[in-house]
Parts: sequence; structure tokens; C-alpha cells
Amino acid sequence: MNRDEIRSFLALDLPENMVRFLEDILNRLKKSRADVRWVNPSSIHLTIKFLGNVNSSRIPEIERNLRPIFSVQQQLELETTGIGAFPNLRQPRVVWAGVTEASGRLARIVSTVEDVFLERGFQKEIKSFTPHLTLGRARSSKGKEELVELINSMGSNPRIRFVVDRAILFQSVLEPTGARYSALSVFDLPKFVVPSQPTSTTSSEI
Repeated sequence: MNRDEIRSFLALDLPENMVRFLEDILNRLKKSRADVRWVNPSSIHLTIKFLGNVNSSRIPEIERNLRPIFSVQQQLELETTGIGAFPNLRQPRVVWAGVTEASGRLARIVSTVEDVFLERGFQKEIKSFTPHLTLGRARSSKGKEELVELINSMGSNPRIRFVVDRAILFQSVLEPTGARYSALSVFDLPKFVVPSQPTSTTSSEI
């Protein structure tokens, strides 16, 4: 990679209660002793768009294009849907926690982001967006049966609801121990506020 390029991606940041929840899930999965490189709970995020290697000079431009998208979005309420693996449980190469968002706003945000980046020369994602949180990546098939048994025992549980209040443009630096992330730009999602009702008036006040 050119030293002027930054490996980057856009993701939703997770709240502290979700990080603790994932830490508990990971501790349960690790009991399988499978040969998996587990992700540090504090580094887990919900990826919206992987940008790949981007010239550092384009980061301000990317920030300017993303900020209007998130400034008009309310905070998102999401819910986990259980534990699974890609491509499937027969070959669990990537272990994940599924996520759903009932209003459909997350899917619309992803679609808008895709359109914005497509207009600026970035490649459009071929696969449809499947919201998930990556928990670990298998290094070999060692302990696979025990891991699959644990995942199956969890089924669609445990589940938790959580609120996301910001998106982050991350830099990803690949190291021997795994990827290290740092924030390039933060995009806060406004908190939903119920509009106050107008005070009724009597005819004498008009």
C-alpha cells in the first residue's frame, strides 16, 4: 500500500452495554477452544461501507459528503438476532452476531451512503447489506465441532436491544496481532426529541 493511502471503512459505533454483552458472548464461545482469532469486544463495530485504500488527501472530501447524511438521522435502535457463521455452520470461517433494525432506516442509510460513494468513483458493494457484528475468524478447523455445537445451543438467543448514536470513519492498520482501528471522523446522530404541543388559547387571547 502507498504510504499516502489509508485503509478505511465507515461503521456504527456500539454503546458500552453492547460491548459488555458481546464480551459475555465471546467468553462463552471461547470455551469451545476452537482455533479462532477472536475480536476484542471494544473493537467490534457494525460496518456500513468498506472503502479500502484511500488517498489521505480525500478524507476531508469524504467527511464533507458523509456529514449531511448523518446530521438528519435520529439515533438507531437495533437488536441482536443470535449467533451464526459465514459461509455457513458447516464451514464456520467467520463467527458473527446478527443484527436487525425494525424501522428500515438503517437500510436506507446504507443505500444513501452507497450512492454517494458510487458517484465519487468507489466500487458499489455486490452483496446485499447483511447487518452483523464480526466476533472472530477461524484460523483452522481445530475445535470446529465444539464451536458449532455451542453456536447451535445458543439458537436465536441471547438477544439485546441497543441504541447507536454515532457513526465513525475508521482507519484500519493491519498488524500481526490483528487490525488496529482509529477514528478519522465522527458523525453524531441527533437524539429524537418529541416536539412540544402548542398551548391551547381561549378566544379572549386571540
